Amino acid sequence: MKNLREARIRSGLSQGELAGKLGVAQPTISNWERARGEPSEEQKRILRTILDLGEGKNGVANASPLAAWLVKARSAKGWSAPELAHTAGLTPAAVYRIESGETPNPREATRKKLENALGVSVPEDTAMELAKEAEVQGLGAFEDFDPHIDSDRPSEPGIYVLYDISERPIYVGEGGNIRKRIKDHDEKFWFKSPIVESASWIKVEEATLRKQIETLLIKFLKSNAVINKQNVNRV
Repeated sequence: MKNLREARIRSGLSQGELAGKLGVAQPTISNWERARGEPSEEQKRILRTILDLGEGKNGVANASPLAAWLVKARSAKGWSAPELAHTAGLTPAAVYRIESGETPNPREATRKKLENALGVSVPEDTAMELAKEAEVQGLGAFEDFDPHIDSDRPSEPGIYVLYDISERPIYVGEGGNIRKRIKDHDEKFWFKSPIVESASWIKVEEATLRKQIETLLIKFLKSNAVINKQNVNRV
C-alpha cells in the first residue's frame, strides 16, 4: 500500500498500534511498509478509515516515528514543548527540532531523557525502527561520549560528531585516534559549552573510508555543520 508508513507516522501510530487496530501482527505492517506484500481490499478500506481519522490529529506533518510518539506522549501529559524540555533537562529548541522532524533520530541519551521525563517508553517497534535507521551498514551505530571529559573520549580510529546544546550536529571530524584528535580542539574558542555540548562516534579503521564518510556527512548536514562550514581552526 503506497505511502503507508508516512500516513501511519502522521497519524501518530506505531507499527504495533496500527497492527492492533487492524487485527494483524506488527511484522505484517512492517512488511507492507517495505512493499513486501499487500493488504487485502478489506484491510485497505479499514486502513484508510483508521489513518484518515487519525491524520494530522497531533499536528505532525512529514515527521519521524519518534516525533509522532513524542507529540502524542507530551500531549497526553498536557505539557508544552518548553515544559517537557525543562523536565527532561533539554532545551526547547531540541524538543522542537525532534517534533518537527528536523532531528528525526536523536542520540540515545536524548531519547532516554525524554522517556524518563514523560514516564513512558518509546514503543518497541518504533525503537527497533530507529535503531535500524541509526546503523551505518557494515559499521554499526554511533555511540555517545562526553567530549569534555578526556577519559570518556574514545582512543580508537573513527568518525565523531559534535552537537550543540540544542542537539544540533555542528561539527564532523575523523582521526586515527579520536581522543588525540579532540585534544586539538580543547583550546579552540568554539570548543566550549554550550557551543559544543555532547558528541557521538563510530569506529572506522580504514583512513580513506573515514575521510569519505566525513565528507559525506558534512555534505549531508549542510548548513547545520557550522564549524565545518566556517572551517574554523580545524587543525
